Amino acid sequence: MLEEELVTLLAAVAAGDENAFAQLSEHYAPLVKSMSARFAPSFESLGDAAAMGVQDLEQEAQLALYRAAQTYNLSQRSVSFGLYAKICIRNSLVSALRKSASRERAVKKSPPPVMSPVEDPLYIASARDASGSLKNRIDQVLSPYEKKIFEQYISGRSVKCISLSVGKSEKSVHNAVYRIRVKIKGLLEN
Repeated sequence: MLEEELVTLLAAVAAGDENAFAQLSEHYAPLVKSMSARFAPSFESLGDAAAMGVQDLEQEAQLALYRAAQTYNLSQRSVSFGLYAKICIRNSLVSALRKSASRERAVKKSPPPVMSPVEDPLYIASARDASGSLKNRIDQVLSPYEKKIFEQYISGRSVKCISLSVGKSEKSVHNAVYRIRVKIKGLLEN
């Protein structure tokens, strides 16, 4: 494509001409396909929750090409449109890869396993505490925040309910439950 034709097409795309973008898209189709194919293995390695097919990647690349055509500065052409488009497409695909990786990590993260009452130090402690002496020792090792969590957790409330009642994230409550288990397990072993 000649430089003058490209400038005319880019000006038309910037003005909203869909036919001009179709022509531009046709001209840059090999770039879109090659960039999409280059990123496909990275997406496939993330797993099912984050997997994007090559067609999805090509659509993402097409959108990036459109944004590049919309934002390319025709008056200052120290960088060719082809290079600018390639950079925009690459950045868009990298961003999509990061978002997918983040979603995959979120899917893989799961709350700590729920222990049966037979093996959970929190339930053992509450069952053994007939005299109240263990309760006093527990109160001494737990922080005020952990005490609130402990009392609600032992009463059977879910982590979600506890997090809402104390105004903290579920992650914070999960972490507190873990710390409490470790502390109480230490008390039970003594």
